[in-house]
Amino acid sequence: MLLSARRLSKVLQLTLAVIKPDAVAHPVILEALHQRILDNNFVIVRSKDVVWRRQDSESFYAEHSGRFFYQRLVEFMSSGPMRAYVLAREDAIHHWRELMGPTKVFRARYTSPATIRAQFGLTDTRNTTHGSDFCAEEWMEKEEPSFRSGRIHYDLKKQIHTLSKQS
Repeated sequence: MLLSARRLSKVLQLTLAVIKPDAVAHPVILEALHQRILDNNFVIVRSKDVVWRRQDSESFYAEHSGRFFYQRLVEFMSSGPMRAYVLAREDAIHHWRELMGPTKVFRARYTSPATIRAQFGLTDTRNTTHGSDFCAEEWMEKEEPSFRSGRIHYDLKKQIHTLSKQS
């Protein structure tokens, strides 16, 4: 699928999107989330299946250390495979957060029923997704202009967007 007809006028922003173990454990849900990403005009720059050790989770969520949910979150995020995406689009951080919905599943179901967490979340910890800012200076310098120009295609096998080969 070539996106050359669709050029983006603004600089693309990157965001980190993590599909948590509760969703990765169910292939149908994982596929549905992957499709939601594509349907919402995100460009998938990178995708990687990861498994975190406890220390990885503690480091990633260090800002929450000491909070009542910290241990539960660390244990859950270390409980099984996850899928990490680097997504790009104009205002990607805002759009990914909007698509995820509120962190608290009950609130998401009540205020934002069309969001990922409202539809797939189980609890406030097992809420299907995580989102973070993402800074990648090299990507911005070398690849972003080509992605923004629309010279990309979606690779079905790799399930990411890649730069089109120049003719």
